[in-house]
Amino acid sequence: MPEARWKTVILALGWPLVAGTLQGPVHILDRNGKPRPTLKDCVAILEPLDAAVKTPGPRSLLVIRTRDKEFSPRVSLATPGTEVSFPNMDAILHNVFSVTPGNRFDTGHYLPGDAPRVKLVGPGLVKLYCNVHHQMNAFVWVVETPFAQLLEHRQDLRFEQVPPGSYRLRLWHPEAGERTWTVKVEGALTQGSWTLEATLPPVESHKNKFGKDYPPPADETSY
Repeated sequence: MPEARWKTVILALGWPLVAGTLQGPVHILDRNGKPRPTLKDCVAILEPLDAAVKTPGPRSLLVIRTRDKEFSPRVSLATPGTEVSFPNMDAILHNVFSVTPGNRFDTGHYLPGDAPRVKLVGPGLVKLYCNVHHQMNAFVWVVETPFAQLLEHRQDLRFEQVPPGSYRLRLWHPEAGERTWTVKVEGALTQGSWTLEATLPPVESHKNKFGKDYPPPADETSY
């Protein structure tokens, strides 16, 4: 999607330029045009275009549990080199896999109580699925910037101590996809307002790890 037009309001300028703050409300609109009451699973990523920003190293172990045939959390953030653990909290088998280029992996079937680990290497959005249960999906954004946030329990984004310069702001949600803006941080506070439209299904259609269709959903009730 082409970058949307974006307006900024610079409330204060320093000279010489110093680190600033980017802040503003985020809205997710449902198909009926009404805003969702929560930003659950929404991700905000601020990537430098010409600003001097240090690339972060691997984060501490990321834990994504499988419980009640769901991934928890559904959406996570990581950096290249971060290890991810998948503890099985159910009394059934699971098999987490991803076919995302640069981060392909397959845990194989694993038992209740087991917690296989993988390392995420390439940047970008990693889509996770279970080879046993079609309805299970999760997402990890692997970022090369220190400015990335999950917006759950919030109504806006706020990035502080941002070096002056131009940035690409990415906003993403599983049911809205990704939208980007170019923003410029130059002073104490830069404000904006951003909107996503939730038009995608909660679980996108996908094949299993062998590239084949899953059994009908009714067949999954026993495993």
